[in-house]
Amino acid sequence: MKGLCSTPIKPWLTRVNVSRDRRPRWDIGDVLDRTDLSVLLDELTQPAERHGPGRRWHCPAPAHDDHRASVTLHRDHRGHERWRCWSGDHRGDAVDLVMVTSSRSRADAIDWLANRAGLIPNQALPPIHPKRPTQSAPAKVMDPLVEHYVNICRSILNGPAGHPVREWLHQRGINVQTIEANRIGADPSRRLLRRQRGLPYGAGVAATFPAFDPAGNVTYVQARYLNPAETGRKYDNPSAALAPHPRLAFPVTTTHAPTDVLVVCEGLPDALTAAQAGFASVALLGAQTPDENVASRIALHAEQRGVSVTLVCDPDPAGRHVAETLAPLLAARGVQPTVIVAPGGFDLNDWALHDPTWIDQIASRFVAIGGVDPGSRNVDAGVGVEL
Repeated sequence: MKGLCSTPIKPWLTRVNVSRDRRPRWDIGDVLDRTDLSVLLDELTQPAERHGPGRRWHCPAPAHDDHRASVTLHRDHRGHERWRCWSGDHRGDAVDLVMVTSSRSRADAIDWLANRAGLIPNQALPPIHPKRPTQSAPAKVMDPLVEHYVNICRSILNGPAGHPVREWLHQRGINVQTIEANRIGADPSRRLLRRQRGLPYGAGVAATFPAFDPAGNVTYVQARYLNPAETGRKYDNPSAALAPHPRLAFPVTTTHAPTDVLVVCEGLPDALTAAQAGFASVALLGAQTPDENVASRIALHAEQRGVSVTLVCDPDPAGRHVAETLAPLLAARGVQPTVIVAPGGFDLNDWALHDPTWIDQIASRFVAIGGVDPGSRNVDAGVGVEL
């Protein structure tokens, strides 16, 4: 049977297939190479007035009221232009930008960009026009105001206004040594503690958790409200203008590690629980899906410490999605993680409160509960034992 075209397609023609529903299937590299992301951001978002180095745009996500123009532009390791919002942590390439701003599907967004770039099925590729030079903003560092807030909250914790936070921390099993080493504090709310704009809002009483880098420097802080039902949210963070979101935090351990395992988990309370038990630990901050950058930083930290990686994920769908995304990214960097879902529907902190054997179970790395056969999981493929 003859094909749709009896003339062979010449090698210099665009790399595209046409499916049975006649939709072209464009090569994404061809589309991105012919899309100037800075121009597209100008078209689809609100650019800041500043031009030249460090240029920024307002976040394209409709639900994010981005007053400070927090989107910057950079190139990834493949040379593709990517954008990132530093206050809401939305990110992506040109395709993601079109999807976010127009509610198109991924296939429709690629079609739209291909048409915009002048790509026509089975015709020679149009030339790649020079793009504006990508000029990244200078690396942003935390404003000293944030560490000043950390120190004030730390002093409040030891006074009368810090009593409810001390009680909450002890109920969560976080001891005095861990509190001191990690400079945990108490925010008594904005009614009692005046603050400058951009610091955690202080809608209610909160525990404050500083985020450290691997060298032990404070890079960020999260205020965890004791009563989320009253405040309407669980966490409050400083603005991007005062501190860039680090996405990872490295708690300080206060005891000797029981094993050579780096425990990676969601949120600082869980990571502090692991650190208190002596594990090297890393906290994933926020609900954003981990990407190549996060995986590379974790892999480098594990390599420098000479430890294996165990990912303890929350039992909800979001937690499992994080594990399913991060595990192969780590495996691609030579780190084969064990993935553990805590039993009983608990996160790591709750698991530690309800089961005194949790340390041995993580340390052993290959423990099954509820009839799960350890041999049924392929740890070498980056998927470990589910508890």
